Amino acid sequence: MKELLIIRSVSFQQLDKNLPAVKECYPDHKISVLTHEHGVLLTQKYKDVETVYTYPYREGFLYKNRITGISDKDFDVVIIPVANITGAGFFNVLRFSLSIKARRRMICNVTSGMREINPSTIRLLGIRNGMISILSAVLTGIMAIPLVLLPLRLFMLQQGVFHGPNERQHPY
Repeated sequence: MKELLIIRSVSFQQLDKNLPAVKECYPDHKISVLTHEHGVLLTQKYKDVETVYTYPYREGFLYKNRITGISDKDFDVVIIPVANITGAGFFNVLRFSLSIKARRRMICNVTSGMREINPSTIRLLGIRNGMISILSAVLTGIMAIPLVLLPLRLFMLQQGVFHGPNERQHPY
């Protein structure tokens, strides 16, 4: 039997809404869910979920964190539910999904719309996010220059060390 894995990174209310859509799209698949420890009991109450895997780490889903019982499996589909339409803000979960062997990766949005996302697209998102972070840091540094120089200039004016551009400094 084919097996799919849902990486639960959204609320259970959304999972309630997404699960029927997942079953409809993949009626011949065994459904497994990966969830944090605090979500295991709630996940076990879903009659359509056959296996619940526990994410044993306190932090969010990180690529470096390996999960016992999943790393040796080969899933047909990994589904990443997201709490919006685009999937923005869920890069860590998308990247984590790359640590799991799967033939396909799907994003399931808040309206239960499904779209495939391939590993190269996830990697490109990571590069884009890194470039945006670098650009933000550079622009923040540039914007901070006047904030640093203004108090210094005011101090120098008070001390008489620096004269304005229209004042000439006489040696006597």
